[in-house]
Amino acid sequence: MTKTRIFFASDVHGSERCWRKFLNAGKFYGVDVLIMGGDIAGKLIIPLLDEGNGHYSCHFHGDQRTSTEAEVEALEKRIRDGGYYPVRMTPEEVEANDRKEAQDALFERVMVQEFERWLQIAEEKLTGTGIRCFVSPGNDDIFALDTLLRNQTVVEAPDGQRLKIDDEHEIIGVGYSTPTPWHTERECSEEEYASKLDRLAEQIEDTSKAIFDIHCPPYDSGLDHAPKLTDDLRPVTIMGQPQLAPVGSTAVRDAILRYQPLLGLHGHVHESKGIVKLGRTVCINPGSEYTEGELAGALVRVNGGKVDQYQLVTG
Repeated sequence: MTKTRIFFASDVHGSERCWRKFLNAGKFYGVDVLIMGGDIAGKLIIPLLDEGNGHYSCHFHGDQRTSTEAEVEALEKRIRDGGYYPVRMTPEEVEANDRKEAQDALFERVMVQEFERWLQIAEEKLTGTGIRCFVSPGNDDIFALDTLLRNQTVVEAPDGQRLKIDDEHEIIGVGYSTPTPWHTERECSEEEYASKLDRLAEQIEDTSKAIFDIHCPPYDSGLDHAPKLTDDLRPVTIMGQPQLAPVGSTAVRDAILRYQPLLGLHGHVHESKGIVKLGRTVCINPGSEYTEGELAGALVRVNGGKVDQYQLVTG
């Protein structure tokens, strides 16, 4: 039987600090395989306005900040670590990007450039270590990132594919979610989700030793409870307490119960960190604390047809 130690994390949302921790987790925890479950990219550009005389200003975390040329790189690092994209811009460039179409095009260019740099960091840290690294996009990630994942060699992309992680264990990936109020990049109906899962599951040689790397958690599993929202996206509260509701996928739940893989790895719902079993399948959502620069993850050891070790970790 093949024993393989895995570190799984998800939903770093552009936090470079969390990405570096993820890459370092291989050596730190002594694992064979790293798996990132989606929602890799950040959500916002922070313009650093060039005021001349070597000074830059920006709004960050609710404060107006001004940095000299000597200080601006440290500010850019803090912005990247928080999950945002710093972009130095002149007043003329800010004005030229006033329209939404220009802002969207700039955001996509920056997102691609930053992810390309992240992949270079992965190459520097992982080459020659023997640690395999699997990275899938999530529903928040633009499709342009897929091209970068396909056109390099250190990181492997299980999204939409069946891959082997060792001599015995296979992995399939689906980075989509079911529809959300935010209408993100990769969303589909439950029927489409079921079709994607069935197409991949039918390629697996032995589902009892398979890993389902599925971004959306199974419905009403305890791994998918998020705050209820009103029609205008405000949290529903009773006596000041937020009310939760399941937001996972019925197609994912049905597929796990039907195929009974060894392991289900999920993300998407940051608030629902946990480990549950659906039939024989161990399902994990490590949650996400990227806004704090903390990497939430899970350590798992698969041993033939068993998951004989698993625990949630944060660091």
